[in-house]
Amino acid sequence: MTHTASTLMPFFGLIRVSGEDRTTFLHNQLSNDINHLAEGQACLATYNTAKGRVIANMLLLNRGDDIILIAAADLCETLQKKLQMYIMRSKVKLETLPEWGVAVCLPNDIPVSNTSEQPQYVLSATTTNQIWHIQLPDHSLVSVGKINQLPPLNTENAIAWKTHEITCGNPWISAATTETCVAQMLNQQLIGAVHFKKGCYPGQEIIARAQYRGQVKRGLVLIESTTTPLFDGDSIYDSNNEEAGLIINQVQQDSVSLALAVIKHNAAQAQLHCNNQVLNIKKCFFSTAND
Repeated sequence: MTHTASTLMPFFGLIRVSGEDRTTFLHNQLSNDINHLAEGQACLATYNTAKGRVIANMLLLNRGDDIILIAAADLCETLQKKLQMYIMRSKVKLETLPEWGVAVCLPNDIPVSNTSEQPQYVLSATTTNQIWHIQLPDHSLVSVGKINQLPPLNTENAIAWKTHEITCGNPWISAATTETCVAQMLNQQLIGAVHFKKGCYPGQEIIARAQYRGQVKRGLVLIESTTTPLFDGDSIYDSNNEEAGLIINQVQQDSVSLALAVIKHNAAQAQLHCNNQVLNIKKCFFSTAND
C-alpha cells in the first residue's frame, strides 16, 4: 500500500516512558495489553478515570528501550501529571519530547472505510533513518521522529487526514472533550484499543459492564453543517433544546463543517442543532435497532 500527502500534525504530542518497570506500569494504567507489546510493535489504548471516562486515547510505540505515547498535544501535560501520580516506587520516568513530532499521510489506493471486522490489538511498526512508521487500522500512516526530519506542516494535507479520520469514525480526544465519554461511545473497542481479557486498570469495571450489559446509550455519528463553523466540545441539542451530545472532532471544508459527534442513540432521528444551526446526520456508527 502506497501513501502520499504527508504533513506534520501539530495536533499530536509525545510522552516518553522509560525505566525497567515501564511496561508493567502502563499495562496497569491503560486499556490495552501492554505486557505483550513487543519491541517494534504499536497499539491503540485509552487512559480512563475511575468512572470509565476517557481522559485521552492514544497510540503507543514500543521502541525497545522505551515506550512512546502519542496523544493530543493539549492533553499531554495533563496525561503526564495523572500518570505521574501512580508511579510511586516503580522505576518509571515520564518526559515530554518537544523536539519530536508526528507526521501523517493517507493511503492513495483504498476507499474510505471504517475498521476491519476483528479488533486489531497490535500494529506493526517499521523504522527508517530513525523515523518510526505505524499504519493505523484505517490504513493511514503515522510517522514519529524529530521534527526537523519530518515533512513540514501542509494545511491541505492536514485537512485531508482529519477528514479521513472523521469520515472513518475515528475520534481523537482533546482537552475540549476529555472525560466526557466512555470508550464504547467512541468505538474504541472496535479498533483494538480496549482489551477485555487483560485484567484491571482504571475504569475497567465500568467499561466491561458497558460492553457486556449493553448499557451504552450514546454513540458516534458523522454530521454536517452548512452555516457557521463547529468546534470541538460544542454541545448538541434536540428540538426541545435538551442536551443530546457533543462535537468530538471537526474539520472545515470551504463552507461546510464536517464533524464526528457523540449523541444519544434515541436522538439519531431527531432534529439536532448546535450553535443555533441545524445539523445533518450523514452516518451513524452505531445500530439503533435495540434502542
